[in-house]
Amino acid sequence: MRNVAGFALTTSSAFLAVVAIMLNAPSLFYMGTALIATIGACHLQAWLSVKGLRFERIAPASARIGDLVTVEIVVWSYRKIRRPLITILDKLPARFAVSFVSPSLPIAPAYDLPIQTQYQFRAVRRGKYKWTGVVVQGTDALGLVTKQREYETPPTELTVLPRPIPVAVDLPAAAGWGISEAESGQTRGAGIEPRGVRGYVSGDSLRHVHWRSSAKTGQLLVKEFEAGTHAAAAFLFQRTRGTDIGSGASSSLDLMCGHAVFMAENFLRQGARVEFPGLDSGASHISPHERVNEIYEVLAGVQADREQTVGSEIAAMRGVLPAGSVLFVMLTVADETLPGAVVQMAGTGTQVITLLYDGAAFATAKKDVAAWKGSNKRPASDPMYIEQLRSAGAYPVVMPMEVSVDTANAA
Repeated sequence: MRNVAGFALTTSSAFLAVVAIMLNAPSLFYMGTALIATIGACHLQAWLSVKGLRFERIAPASARIGDLVTVEIVVWSYRKIRRPLITILDKLPARFAVSFVSPSLPIAPAYDLPIQTQYQFRAVRRGKYKWTGVVVQGTDALGLVTKQREYETPPTELTVLPRPIPVAVDLPAAAGWGISEAESGQTRGAGIEPRGVRGYVSGDSLRHVHWRSSAKTGQLLVKEFEAGTHAAAAFLFQRTRGTDIGSGASSSLDLMCGHAVFMAENFLRQGARVEFPGLDSGASHISPHERVNEIYEVLAGVQADREQTVGSEIAAMRGVLPAGSVLFVMLTVADETLPGAVVQMAGTGTQVITLLYDGAAFATAKKDVAAWKGSNKRPASDPMYIEQLRSAGAYPVVMPMEVSVDTANAA
């Protein structure tokens, strides 16, 4: 509407000027001249409203899928002019899947006085994102002319962490060479090797308080010890190119990450060691809380961008995992090299549990359905493939189908 009004006024002023000249009517000429001058002043004011600005973006370092993220933008003006209201549009990355993007509040920057505005959105897919630049839209005092200008800003980085998705998969009772204390978690803190420090919770013994750390932080912290169990769990994702089926918030790899982080948190609370071979170093001399934070960061960046198959990754793992480990292999598409790798892994004392997803069920968009039907892939949950894995010595588990984000919150 604003552009229409400006165009109409410009056309009217030009028409009056032409008619005034044709009729030799000074009054019409003066009116046309006044309208033309007004339009020129509006263009100048709108142009000046978006000049001489500097921006700083303030955003959280990380957020979980579905969380409402607030981004603040601070604006400085380098010119001693009275500006009308301007609107700031942030240039989010094209691959950044977000929903519920609110408009930023219009502001009127003043000279040498920072003015702050903000907008909000919900991140609906995990990942590590980096962006820079904003688009400023300004208008004149009458609202007849709109100008816009792009500005570069310092880069902003945001890590969207996976959201835990509950699933009923536990460590086998024989994990850790028959020691099953991890199932109850009662042995946490009963060992003698320090594991780290954590916040005090009701029921902790005061003799385990770490007074030095408590004095530094002003918060009551207690020492945590290695648990009596040697249970160790490792997670391996299918990251072969073309095996992440679906898009947006409901891709197969996003669902895997949601399940994996939920299971990892449970295992760590039970005193087990949790590793992600090929993704991180599997640090074991930090507190469970710190380890959970590491896992969230690691899983935020997992992508299906490799040529290597799951079977070849497992073959390269022989002798790397601690004896008695449980290896959870998560896959969507049947990998024909996996059964043979499971047979080879059996001799190392590692139990393999395959968490199987129906790849075809994730192909909901037309292009995904066409791509799936045109390929020779079969879902990992195929009954014949399940029997192959069972015959090789693996324990197959068909996983439930869920989306990885609360769609009610993301709407």
